[in-house]
Amino acid sequence: MGRGQIQKRKFSAGTKFMVGLLAVVLLGSAAVLGRLSSGATVDLSKLQMSVLELQETFSPDDGMKTTETRKPEQENSVQTATVTVKPATEEKAVSENANASCTMTFGGSISLSGEVRKNSWNADAKMTDYSDVMMLLRPYVTADINCVFLENILSDEHKANDNVAPDSAVSLLKEAGFGIAACGFSQAYAAGKSGMEATLKVLDEQQIQATGIGRTEDSIFTTTNAGGVKAAFLQYTDTISSKTRKSMAKDGTEGLIPAAELSRITEDIASARAQGAEAVIVMLNWGKTGKDPDSKQRQLAEGIAQAGADLIIGNGSHVPQTAEYITGSNGKNVLCIWSLGTLLAGDRTNTKKVSGYLLHVTVQSDGQGGVDILRPEYTPVYTWKYKQDGRYYYHCVASNNTIPDGMDNDQRKKMADSANTVESVLQGSPVTERRQ
Repeated sequence: MGRGQIQKRKFSAGTKFMVGLLAVVLLGSAAVLGRLSSGATVDLSKLQMSVLELQETFSPDDGMKTTETRKPEQENSVQTATVTVKPATEEKAVSENANASCTMTFGGSISLSGEVRKNSWNADAKMTDYSDVMMLLRPYVTADINCVFLENILSDEHKANDNVAPDSAVSLLKEAGFGIAACGFSQAYAAGKSGMEATLKVLDEQQIQATGIGRTEDSIFTTTNAGGVKAAFLQYTDTISSKTRKSMAKDGTEGLIPAAELSRITEDIASARAQGAEAVIVMLNWGKTGKDPDSKQRQLAEGIAQAGADLIIGNGSHVPQTAEYITGSNGKNVLCIWSLGTLLAGDRTNTKKVSGYLLHVTVQSDGQGGVDILRPEYTPVYTWKYKQDGRYYYHCVASNNTIPDGMDNDQRKKMADSANTVESVLQGSPVTERRQ
């Protein structure tokens, strides 16, 4: 072969076959990619390629899928899953709310009748003087919320008697530090609607909230927000005579002093919850003077617990009675105080009638719209009466603490008996004695 001539290279049959196969593969790949990018359907049979050959060349799971290739049912399932996830902000709010708590103290009945009313009259000043009556009790009423049972109408517009006290008597509540007064009692309608309105006016002026009576049926309970805990205080009276109830119904005022009826209480608890109350405290003026709780009271208390109350506080017997847990809704233990007894009264026929106790509790949010009632404790109290310069004086004292200056031996013994009385009725109960 001479210079300048180029030898023609011959290709083997195998080489020609491989080149042809490569061309087919390249053409097929181009067609597949083109159709995929356009969203068209690829017919593998027309390309004369098997599924196995396509998977070896291109896998749909290699990151080439786009949202357009999802089936409609896949899209719907993803959206549904997203909706059911709780927002992070909601979980945070529940966690923070679980730390909210407040303290509460409840006192027994203040009843300015009989000896207290008569012996508190200051002839020189021509007025009833209740100054300093609560002075010695004040250090024990220091909770975030302090509530007491008031068994008097407060009004200068009506004649004073065992049921009606002058406006100045409100100083008893203010001096002790009570900010809520449960005003429903057996004679709450003794001066009619005007007597209730006068009482509410006096309490409003001293910024003391009332429960158990109202100007309208929608205003018979009060709510507070202490320590971040929203609480509702409801009170009902079971001691108003049927005759008085009929008179109230005739006047169109029966709902202004709500009766202790389970249907009404259940509705009010639901209403309080609907208004955002986490804690619902139900207070009751019930029972008979000096008598233990009867079957009617027990049945009512069980119904109230099942209706969703968190705490039941009773009074009306005017003597201290025990406390116990009652099974409430969802198996929750609901503390029931049958009677706090007397905080201030003139009936000194026996030790029990001048004895009572303060209930102290901590109310803590459970982070789920409810609360837990924690650390129930009591302070026993005694109504001390003494005479000085020809006049009688009254002081409410903690009977388990230091003996006040000026107390004679007879009163010391009676104060000790009073403390023992309260300790006896609460022995074995969930409430333990508090020591200052």
